[in-house]
Formats: sequence, C-alpha cells, structure tokens
Amino acid sequence: MSNFGVTTIVCILTIVSILVTLSLSFLSLFSGEIANNDTTAKSPSLHLQRSNYGYHRPQPPYAAIQHTSHTCVVHRNTSSERVIHLPTAVPHLILIGAQKSATSEFQVLADKYINVITPLSAGRFEPHFFDFKVQGRLKKYVREGNVMESEKFDDEVCLFREKYTEFFNMSQVNNNTMSVVMEKTPSYMLHHNLPFIIDALCPWEPKILTILRDPVDRAWSHFRMVIPWKKWVNKNISLFETMVKGEIDSFILNGLLDNATTSLDDFKASLASTSDVSTSPFVFPNLTLEKSSQIIQNYKGDKKGFLIRGLYAPILLPWVKQFAAHDRLMVMKFKEVWNASNVDEVLRFAGVEDTSIDEHYDDFIRNRQGKIIRKANKNATGDRHANKGVQVPLDPTIRLYLKLFYQPFNRFLAQLLGEEWEGWGE
Repeated sequence: MSNFGVTTIVCILTIVSILVTLSLSFLSLFSGEIANNDTTAKSPSLHLQRSNYGYHRPQPPYAAIQHTSHTCVVHRNTSSERVIHLPTAVPHLILIGAQKSATSEFQVLADKYINVITPLSAGRFEPHFFDFKVQGRLKKYVREGNVMESEKFDDEVCLFREKYTEFFNMSQVNNNTMSVVMEKTPSYMLHHNLPFIIDALCPWEPKILTILRDPVDRAWSHFRMVIPWKKWVNKNISLFETMVKGEIDSFILNGLLDNATTSLDDFKASLASTSDVSTSPFVFPNLTLEKSSQIIQNYKGDKKGFLIRGLYAPILLPWVKQFAAHDRLMVMKFKEVWNASNVDEVLRFAGVEDTSIDEHYDDFIRNRQGKIIRKANKNATGDRHANKGVQVPLDPTIRLYLKLFYQPFNRFLAQLLGEEWEGWGE
C-alpha cells in the first residue's frame, strides 16, 4: 500500500475516533441532565458510605429469610453421643437494647404482623438468654474478641441451641416457613462478649437491632421505672440527683472524666443567677472511642447504672465491629419506632417478604401509649410500676447538666455510625 493510502486511512480513523468521543460526551451530559431532573433518583453514595468502623444503615433489597435446620452433636463421653436436630434454627432477629428505648413497644408492634413470631406467643417477654444463662458458662472461652473453640465448648453451645428454642412456640415456627422469629432483651448490648458468643451459638447469622433514645431521657425514664412515684415524689427527685452525683464520681475514678469542675449543686446555683453556660462543668480526658470502650469493658463500678447505659458509642463498638461489615446490624432512633414504615423496614431487613399486618394495626399504634398510661393510672398502688401513670418532668437544670456530660460521647456516634448521627442529642 502506498504512503498516501496509509496516511488517508490514519486520518479517517482519527476523525471517527473524535466523532465517537464527542458523541459519548454528549450522551453523558444528556443522561446526567435527565438524572438531575429525576426527583425519584437517590444518591447511592449517601446511603452506602460506611462509617469509620464499617457501619451504614442496611439498604434494600434485603435478602429473604433463610429457614434453615441445624444439627449438632453432644459428646457425652468417648463412647456416647447425642444428636440434637433443630428443624428451624431460631431466632432470625435479636433486639439488644437500649433499655427504656421503646424496645417493648417494638416487640408488641412486631407481634401484630402476621409473619412475625416473638416470645409473646409462648407467654414469654424477655428471655435474658445470653446474659443470664449463656454468658457465665461461655465467657471463659472468649479472649480479646476470639472464641477459643474446643470439644467441650462445642458441646455446651449445642445444648444451648436446643435450650434457646424453649422461648418460642416451635410448633408455630416449624409450621410457618414465611415467618421471622425475633426476641428482645435490652440488656444484651451492655455485654461486650455477647457479639462473639451470639455468632458462635447462632451460625445461621441472625440480624441484630438496636434502638437508641436520647441518653438523658433514657436515664430519667429508667429511674422512674424502678422507683415508686405515687408517694414521696420530691424525695425521689432528690434521690435522682444523688444518683447523678454518685455516677459522676465513679466516672472520674474510672477515667471517663478528669473532673467535674462544677458540682451539680453549684451548677444549679449558677444557673439561678445567669442563663449563660459558656464553659462545660466537666473536664474530659483525651479519650478516643476505642479507649472509652475499653474503660467501660473494664469498669470498676455499677455497669448497670442509670447514666452509664447511655454511653452508646463505646458500648456499641464491639457490636459494630462484629456485625456491621456484613450488614447484620441496624441502629434505629427512638422516634422511628412509632412509624409503621420503619417497623416494616426492620422486618424486611430481618427477612420478612410479606409484611401484612393485623387489620386493627393502625388503631393499635394510635392508642398504645394512651392505654399504657390509663392502665397505670387505674392500677397505681405504689408498687414499682406505678410511676408509668405519673408524668414528672426532669428539672431543666439537671437535664442541661447531663446533656453537657453526654455531649462528647454522643459525638462518637458519628464516627461509629456515620454522618446521619452528627449532632444527635445536642
């Protein structure tokens, strides 16, 4: 071929390449304009961006429920074995906390769904299976987040799997392959070893749900739950202040606080003369989320106090590390519970495909809180639950004092759970 012919072909190919490039650019701009004008389009990066610790709120499409059987063997001795067979391995969803954050309400609402089975169907409410029954036996096998398996460990785990089924109506479970089985025990989240124990005991990988409430509201509600309110209301408010002071002192001793430069009494006195709060009454050490979580795990004091339970980010860190990367953990906000679409979202996350509900569900949602209050007022006899009918607001000064205490720990939630939690509780 002559040099002229080769040159001509090269020129033609160059022109074609330029035209193709221009066409693709035009199409890209045109499709981008369409996408920008599409009000139904969603930004996947907004939903799929994970936090520093691997969490993002799980998004649809969710995997359908996998109703799997499970078989394990208990070695009684060298010559005897016992085979345990579970036709359906349960549960599929575990609600781990936080206490006084509408966990009971969520379970009662979920129980109204046709394809949800809860311990309520077996006359149970909170199994406390992992914290009261399992943890004491199995925690010796957990070291620094690793489970040290052995034949003895396998035997104990196998027996516990069978024991777990006693909290559910298994005939109902085995006859309904479309249903999700859930349980809730809101004290689970306080135990940093339980994520590893749950995974070892439940190889069918149940989903984990947590509901978080403003920690000040949670502490006040918790206090009112355990203290009788029909009589001595003023005395009990004073008792709450004493409790606050005691836990703050314990936080200082354990290293969660350096100091409380202003006591609660002095803080109340200063706000009586001025509304300016230019400086925090607390001095915090230079804590990271990891360090604060370690302090709570090794805490020398009451780990079930009213205030410590609201240190959500440090408490949830082991759960996020264990379950978030595989989208097995969902963290809801307290206010979301009363929206039926959010309950649907959680149940679909757990694997329910058909979220049909009881025909009276809407009325039930609307009247649930009112019924609780009316029943408590009617039955108030001074016992430990009578406070539910007594609406006593928390002193605004104490609320502000506690809000300032929780502030740096609430900010850890954005690190742990993502941008959605920035500014929460402030």
